[in-house]
Amino acid sequence: MNFGRHLLLTAVAFSYWLASPALAAERGGDQAVSVFAGVATDAAFTSSIFFPLSNDIKDIGIVGIAYSRRLGTWDELTGNVLPLGENFTLEGEAGISGRFGDESLGEAWTGLYLRYDGFPWNDRLYTTIAVNTGLSLLTSESDFERGRDENNNSAGLLHYMGPEITFADPDNKNLELMVRFHHRSGVFGLFDGVISGSTFISSGVRMRF
Repeated sequence: MNFGRHLLLTAVAFSYWLASPALAAERGGDQAVSVFAGVATDAAFTSSIFFPLSNDIKDIGIVGIAYSRRLGTWDELTGNVLPLGENFTLEGEAGISGRFGDESLGEAWTGLYLRYDGFPWNDRLYTTIAVNTGLSLLTSESDFERGRDENNNSAGLLHYMGPEITFADPDNKNLELMVRFHHRSGVFGLFDGVISGSTFISSGVRMRF
């Protein structure tokens, strides 16, 4: 786990050096690089979010890096079909990660995020929440995921979901602290009969430019 902590500290220092408050815009830059680290939980995905004390932390860590780009507001991109307002934006993301500890695997994923930033306190602490849908591919099948599946199934390609919350100084929205639930699942058997999957509770930094 020390490697993940050192990587995060380095990323924070590097981001503060690069992300100048003078660059802050209404939402920060359209492009971003994120670095994060986390640990696996054996709790169900919804339980890990809504009932944090239920999390059963495992000795499997993750370190990841991702590139994302803001595509526009929901209303702009959909032509005001089912308008949600200007506080909803869409972002595309692609990333890679590595698992370490009791399991050593590589991962690549891509996803589309819907982000909301209309909170009334954002002039004091700029906050966003985001949900996504996407695909995740492991370099080989995961024994951890197989052991969690009620049918003992696993697959390299699964659905990817990484809901997150971010925080930033309103005067420097180009540097965000993020908390993300890095989750893969078979969507109740849609992917190769896989019912379960894996969830990592992670945190990191995002630098926009």
